[in-house]
Amino acid sequence: MNVLKFGGTSVANAETWRKVVSIIKNQQPCAVVVSATAKTTNDLLSTAKLARQDSIESAREVAERIRQRHYDIIEELLPASLDQQVHTDAIAWVDKHLKLLDNFLLGIHTLGELTPRSLDMISSLGERISSYLIAQYARSEGVDMVHADARDIIKTNSEFGRAIPNMAKTREAGTVLRHHLDQGKSVIMGGFFGTDANGEITTLGRGGSDYSAAILGMILNSDAIEIWTDVSGMYTSDPRFVKGTRPIEEITFDEAAELAYFGAKVLHPATIQPAIEQNIPVYIKNTFEADAPGTKIHSAAKLDGDVRAIAFKKDITIVTISSSRMLLAYGFLARVFGIFEEYEIAVDLVSTSEVSISMSVDKTVGLEPVLEKLGNIGDVSIRHGMSLVCVVGQQFLKSTGIASRIFQRINHIPIQLISQGSSDINLSFVVENDHADEVVQELHDEFFD
Repeated sequence: MNVLKFGGTSVANAETWRKVVSIIKNQQPCAVVVSATAKTTNDLLSTAKLARQDSIESAREVAERIRQRHYDIIEELLPASLDQQVHTDAIAWVDKHLKLLDNFLLGIHTLGELTPRSLDMISSLGERISSYLIAQYARSEGVDMVHADARDIIKTNSEFGRAIPNMAKTREAGTVLRHHLDQGKSVIMGGFFGTDANGEITTLGRGGSDYSAAILGMILNSDAIEIWTDVSGMYTSDPRFVKGTRPIEEITFDEAAELAYFGAKVLHPATIQPAIEQNIPVYIKNTFEADAPGTKIHSAAKLDGDVRAIAFKKDITIVTISSSRMLLAYGFLARVFGIFEEYEIAVDLVSTSEVSISMSVDKTVGLEPVLEKLGNIGDVSIRHGMSLVCVVGQQFLKSTGIASRIFQRINHIPIQLISQGSSDINLSFVVENDHADEVVQELHDEFFD
């Protein structure tokens, strides 16, 4: 039994829903996780922000756009002429959730306040709508499918916006899914959200539908987790910006995690961990080219060349703290990283010298109090508009010549920071944004052309 996850572009409209259900038909019984239809989550977030900004009518206009988007799909795939009751139920489902949205928008507008709790509830509505409607359409196409409410399955803590799943309680709640699967039925639920111990809706963060699928794969002990998207797997670099890229046939869990963290958009970084724990292979597949092999992520992937892929992330910031009297003192690094932890800002790369420490972060909003506190430790400088480039492969610490090839190829480009990954599978460095596209193309030509 496999777990299949379909992202927003895969469930964008009626035509893509046909493709999704065709894929599901070929894998029955299976467990399915779906995102909201394309643009819906962004529209939901927009309604909440507009309501808080005293633009309740503008918020309602966006809500009507969401309603019509789903009405259009219903009219094409679940028309009254096909089954009047199914059509009526589908319309009622959409209306019920848009009414719930309007109630929250009115409260936000009245109070002028948008809490993380309210935002999680609102942003979950897209998946709640899409999962039910796809279940109805799949049944109309002959799929024996049960719709499950993710609120009853995914149990988390109360950290709204980026909740952490309680795996023990989720595993217990997931026994109902196993019951249906054992009877030969497929199950479907919305990704991205769950509930805390008080029954309040929480979300796993943007991209959390991948995480939901991985969690299901773990608790159901699935044979594989398939992430269906609009590209045919992970590529040697981002094909939108780099010429000559090609799909990667197979890749290790660690390599995939590095690429996902350092800019590869096709996979959510948190997806990998549950799969690693159960050693479940993950496949990245293309909904629009279902026969394409895609990428297999598993522990035994072999590397034929020197480098697996090159990822990059633009618009990062470099923070440097210099202190000749404190750097070698006991607890200096702990004090520095404690400040970043206090303000919940993740550090990507770190490079140290005898008198300074430099770090890259991809969050600029909220840095002011961090910089103020760091100023009590030493002299602080900050550089915006930087890009992080990550070259990923295997056993870099035992390899010879890779670093030389990298930096000789781009020896005309100023390097701002260099970090050799402790995991032995990446070498990362920072350049200015203006040089990023050139650098990545040069390195891709070096290792893959």
